[in-house]
Amino acid sequence: MTGWLLATLGTAALGSVFPVVNIELYLIGVLSTVDGLSWWALALAATVGQLAGKTLFFLAGRGSITLGRRLGSMARAERGSRWASWMERFHHRSQQRPWWGLGVLLLGAITGVPPFTLMCFVSGAAGLSWLGFLGVSAVGRTIHFLLVAGAPELLQQLPAFG
Repeated sequence: MTGWLLATLGTAALGSVFPVVNIELYLIGVLSTVDGLSWWALALAATVGQLAGKTLFFLAGRGSITLGRRLGSMARAERGSRWASWMERFHHRSQQRPWWGLGVLLLGAITGVPPFTLMCFVSGAAGLSWLGFLGVSAVGRTIHFLLVAGAPELLQQLPAFG
């Protein structure tokens, strides 16, 4: 079980930075084919792995680290540009209503709409607190991965039709 937990954590961390690795498909595949695994433990491992990777996007949004030219240019967007205007509005709303910014982040963490990766970056650029980011992201991603990892188990419990 420990090997599967570490593999899930690593896959989630890798997938959080390189979107070609899909942790949701990984979870469903592993839980559908390997017997005796704890779906909730794998969901928690996926959450920890995702938070490790997504924290990099938060820090890039803050300008603390650089994750390539494109994200770097987004973090230093010129005043008056469309992206900078959008960021200023998000920052202003988040400053006026701190729970609003965290609520949008939570929505992205649970549903993926708005995209969670984008929200991690925007949260850093908008000046949301690091602890608020981590707490809300942990709650949202835990809910997300519990739903994804629990899906095969829930489907087995449904009555057969026909």
